[in-house]
Amino acid sequence: MTETFATQGKRMYFNVHFSTGSLFPHMNADHGELPITTGDGTTTVTVRFIKGVDKRATITKGWSDFFRRTHMNEGQAYAFGFKCTSKGLRLIVYSI
Repeated sequence: MTETFATQGKRMYFNVHFSTGSLFPHMNADHGELPITTGDGTTTVTVRFIKGVDKRATITKGWSDFFRRTHMNEGQAYAFGFKCTSKGLRLIVYSI
């Protein structure tokens, strides 16, 4: 992951190698939604998740809402785990 943003309306991008090799094969091209959940399961937000023209997977809407609702702090370390389930791709964010 190259950048994350805490500012309203900003996007979150994943690097090209990770996007093409690990994310794109599991993304649902029909509706572009991605549930993001905290590691403890207390907060879930559904965001818009697209294949960018620059070959990066991109969260275009909803990331700043998740950031705000979970009280994430810039400078704090987080682990991002993608999981492919029968309901599709999910993202779990753990505070470490």
